[in-house]
Amino acid sequence: MSDSSSEVRLTSEMKIHDDVTIDRLRSILADVSRGAAAEGDHIRGHNFYLDEGARILFAHEHYRDADAMLTHLAEMDQAKVGELMSTVDVLDLRIYGPVNTELRELLEGFGSPRTFEFVSGFTHL
Repeated sequence: MSDSSSEVRLTSEMKIHDDVTIDRLRSILADVSRGAAAEGDHIRGHNFYLDEGARILFAHEHYRDADAMLTHLAEMDQAKVGELMSTVDVLDLRIYGPVNTELRELLEGFGSPRTFEFVSGFTHL
């Protein structure tokens, strides 16, 4: 069991544009996921979930801490992320855990994040 107080998680709910095929979206997501997986162990989880009928994409990301998330934002394939962001509108962006000013400012480029302070809990690694 690990102390979770420094971990940062992000969730994002996105509406898929009407002109985007689900096959195209799946291809983009596979590329984004491959790139994130290759970055290293500062990322504890990076997952996408799809409600095809409602055309909603949900992302859940899990990082060791704010610095790890900043590392991810610096290392991610900007072209692929840009391609993904051109296919969706962010409906809801939430950040869980301690966020520094630099991270908050970077995330504001993806929408208007709501932040939640860690209160209690643990993570099994």
